[in-house]
Amino acid sequence: MKRFAVIGDPIAHTLSPNLHQEVYRQLELDASFEQIHVTPNSLDSFINSNKLDGFNVTIPHKLSIIPFLKGLDEAAKTIGAVNCVHNGKGYNTDWIGFLKAMELNGVDLNGKDCTILGAGGAARAIAYGLVQADVNSILISNRTQTKADQLLDWINSIFPTNFQSKNSDIIINCTPLGMWPDTESMPEVEIQNGQILADTIYNPLETAWLKAGKTKGAKTIDGLDMFIAQGLASADIWFGEKISEKIKLENIKKVLKSELC
Repeated sequence: MKRFAVIGDPIAHTLSPNLHQEVYRQLELDASFEQIHVTPNSLDSFINSNKLDGFNVTIPHKLSIIPFLKGLDEAAKTIGAVNCVHNGKGYNTDWIGFLKAMELNGVDLNGKDCTILGAGGAARAIAYGLVQADVNSILISNRTQTKADQLLDWINSIFPTNFQSKNSDIIINCTPLGMWPDTESMPEVEIQNGQILADTIYNPLETAWLKAGKTKGAKTIDGLDMFIAQGLASADIWFGEKISEKIKLENIKKVLKSELC
């Protein structure tokens, strides 16, 4: 039996086991998936002693795990964050998950003006995805201006033609504002009719921000498709085949939605 896991601190909130166990059920794979609580102090010993066939990495280890790995794929190296490990090598599938979610929701990113809310690891991965998708511009909005400036400098280094537009076709929330249990909070940003609002949060499924956007005539996309797609991209790496093309997506959504508040 192949053994996989997700590591983080805290880790109780994760739906990764539900996602991967449903994939294994559908494809009749002899595999297990668990959540493992790994504190920052025990990260080194976990990396050296675990017998897993692969694992996902979540907060707060996405950056700090890098020195302990044997190598990185090109995306993880550029983004500077890892969310998937296989045979000691770090990968980033968050940006793949984001692009797949946009595709599933009929959003063509090519030539669009985009605003990212937040400046953490998720924001970096999504900015990388936007650059790969040939958007027109990327703007960063963050509470701490120095962090926003640092992220923008990095984006401009890989996207030299980035000329920020004052208008946004797409706004992507990469902050935890609105995530359970703090479900009433939301980003402070002007929303216009016809804009696309994408949230990286999937619990709750529809955040207060997305609800507000809907009333103002925006198209809204919750974070569940991205969460599923990054997980499936990890499974593709672990199994060395296109697992993501063999599964029934609706069945996975049904399983996860039953767990969400």
